Amino acid sequence: MSEQRVPNERYPDGPDRRPPPAFNIPGVVFVLIAAMGLIHAYRTMVLGEVTDARLVLDFAFIPGCYGGGGDLCLIRPLAADVWSPLTYAFLHGSWTHYGINTVWLIAFGTPVARRLGAGRFLAFAAAGSVAGAAVFYLVNSGLVVPVIGASGTVSALMGGACRFAFVKTGASRGLTANPRQPMISIGEALSDRTVLVFVIAFFATNFLVGSGVGDALTGGGEVAWEAHLGGFVFGFFCLPLFDRMRA
Repeated sequence: MSEQRVPNERYPDGPDRRPPPAFNIPGVVFVLIAAMGLIHAYRTMVLGEVTDARLVLDFAFIPGCYGGGGDLCLIRPLAADVWSPLTYAFLHGSWTHYGINTVWLIAFGTPVARRLGAGRFLAFAAAGSVAGAAVFYLVNSGLVVPVIGASGTVSALMGGACRFAFVKTGASRGLTANPRQPMISIGEALSDRTVLVFVIAFFATNFLVGSGVGDALTGGGEVAWEAHLGGFVFGFFCLPLFDRMRA
């Protein structure tokens, strides 16, 4: 996992180093992916159907439980409503679900982790998970259905990356760009053609999924698109709060 740095004259205003390749995964991203994978492997290969259902009930985010929710919510641990806005991100519905989130986590988690460092990255990812759950709750406050998956966290990383990773620096642009370059303002981000196209595509895709028109994109499966939007908006606006470059 070590990163080799060599001299490069492309970045005269910053450290004279070549940006690491996009898929030389930072350790903290690898550990997060491995933890999610081990949890899903444990559920699918060790736990029985009844025990796994109980685990999902205890650790998934269930918005309706914050307003009572009936008998299902009464059998959860008393503190489940405290930890579930975070722990739901470690549960997945299938290996395909886990694999898709892993690909996006590598792609967008890598540049954000390089910029923030391990501790700030974990705090940012956790806050993105909670933000995704919060928006899902606002739209579906009475829904008594377990919500699982790391998509809210991944969306926060996507939103955060828009503030620096798509900005052209010298001859480099995109997720392999120098993670130490200055963060751009909200206005600058929305004025950048690459960022604007990405943001529009992200919101359009999620609105299509939410309206049911995009069922072909999900194979007919239900997607917590509200959590995606909540995570993305949080990441886009709040990454500066976690940015060690600014600190």
